[in-house]
Amino acid sequence: MQNMTSNMRKRQRGAATLLVTMVLLFSTSIVMLYLNRSILFEQKTSANQMRSTMALEMAEAGMEWATGMLNTAYDIGANCAFLGTTNVSFRRKYVQTQWGNGTPTATDVAPATTTYPGCKVDGNATTCSCPAVPSGGGSATAALGTAVLPGFTAVFSATSDPEAVRIVVTGCTAQAGACTPATTGASDATATVSSILKLRPLLRAAPASPLTCGTSCAVGGSYNVVNRDVVTGGILVNAGGAITQGPGTSYASIPGQPGANALVSNDASLSAISSADPTCSSSSMFTAYFGSTIAQYAASPTTKTIANCGSASACGSLVDAAYAAGWRAFYFPDGFARNSSSGSLGTASDPVTLVSAAGFNVTGNIDIYGMIFSNSANVNDVGTGTANIHGAMVTCAGYNNNGNGTLEYDADVLKGVRRSSGSVVRVPGSWTDRCTASTANPPVITCN
Repeated sequence: MQNMTSNMRKRQRGAATLLVTMVLLFSTSIVMLYLNRSILFEQKTSANQMRSTMALEMAEAGMEWATGMLNTAYDIGANCAFLGTTNVSFRRKYVQTQWGNGTPTATDVAPATTTYPGCKVDGNATTCSCPAVPSGGGSATAALGTAVLPGFTAVFSATSDPEAVRIVVTGCTAQAGACTPATTGASDATATVSSILKLRPLLRAAPASPLTCGTSCAVGGSYNVVNRDVVTGGILVNAGGAITQGPGTSYASIPGQPGANALVSNDASLSAISSADPTCSSSSMFTAYFGSTIAQYAASPTTKTIANCGSASACGSLVDAAYAAGWRAFYFPDGFARNSSSGSLGTASDPVTLVSAAGFNVTGNIDIYGMIFSNSANVNDVGTGTANIHGAMVTCAGYNNNGNGTLEYDADVLKGVRRSSGSVVRVPGSWTDRCTASTANPPVITCN
C-alpha cells in the first residue's frame, strides 16, 4: 500500500514538473519569438536607414558635383570630362543661354530645365554623362549604361535673380537606369536635395568709362575712344591725374554730351586710391573694381595663370591654347604682349578678363573683347596696325598710347565678363532636403 502511494506521488510530481516545464518552454518560446521579431524589425529598420542614407549621400554628392562642374572653366565632352574642341563648358551648356533658343546673348541666364546630367558610382570609380541640350524642345537624360549602381542626376531651374540658379538633385540607391524624378520607383530609396547657387563675379563693379587711369592718361596717335552708353553718361576717359591727347585722337560720346564733361581728369577718388598705393602692390585699384586682391583673383578656380607671357611671340599661342580649352579669365604675373600674328581674342558674346601684374602691350591688327586691368604705367603701347578693344580698360597707374585703333565701351561685353568668369557659391539657407520633384518634364518642385 505504501509503495502504491509512493509511486502515485512520484507520478503526480512528474506530471507537475512536466506541466511547469511546458509552461516555461512556452513562455521562453514567446519571449524568443518576440525578441526575434524585434531583431528582424531592427534589421529591416537598419536596412531602410542604410538605403535612405545612401540615397541622401548620393543626392548630396550630386549637389557638390554640379557645383564643382559649374565652377570648372574647361570645355567638356559627352562624358563630362575635359575636351578642348567644343568651346562649351558645363556652365555654358546648362545654365547660360548660349545654344539655339532664338537669339542668345552673353548676359542671359536661362537654365536647361529638361536636361539631366549625372553620374553612377561604383566604389571609387565614377561614370558620368553630360547630354546635349535639345534645341527643339524635349528632354535629355544622362546615358549611364545598365549597370545596377547608385547614382544621381541634376536639373536646373531659374530663380527671380538673373544671376542665380536653383539646382535640384535626385539621388538613388542601386538601379539600372539613370536616377531622375521620373524613375525613382525603380530604386529601393531615393532622396531629393535642392539649393540656390549665386554668381560671385570676378568683376564686381564695372568701370563707367572705356579708359580709367589711376594717375595720368595719355592718348596719342590716331586713336578713337568711344562711349555711347547712356547709363554711364558717355564718359570717355576718367583719370586720377591729367589727360593728354595727340593731334590725331578722336572721341565719340552720347549726343548732347559736351566734350569737357566726357573727359574727367584729376578725379579725387581715383587720385586717393593711387596716392595710397603708388606702387600698386596693395591691389587698391584692382580691389575697387574686382572686390578682391590680385592674389585672390589669381587663386580663383575660374582663373588661368599664364607665366612668361611678356613676349608677343610666345604669349599668343599660350593664351590661344587656354582660350580654346575654355578659359575666359586670365592672370599674367610677368606681363601680357600680343601682336597681329596672334589674332583676335574673345568675342562679343564670349569675352575675356585679362589681368596683368606687369605691362600690357598690344601691336598690330587685333580685336579684343573683354575687361583689361594692368598695374603697369605703360599699359597699352599700340604701334603699327589697328588694335581695337571692346569693353573697358583700367590701369592702376598711367596709360600711354601711340598707335591706331579704337577703345570702345561695351556694357554687354562687361556683363558677359561678370557671368562667364565668376564662380558660383551656395546661398546660405537655401539648401533643403524637404523638396519633392514630380515626374513631369520639367519636374515641378514642391518644398514643405
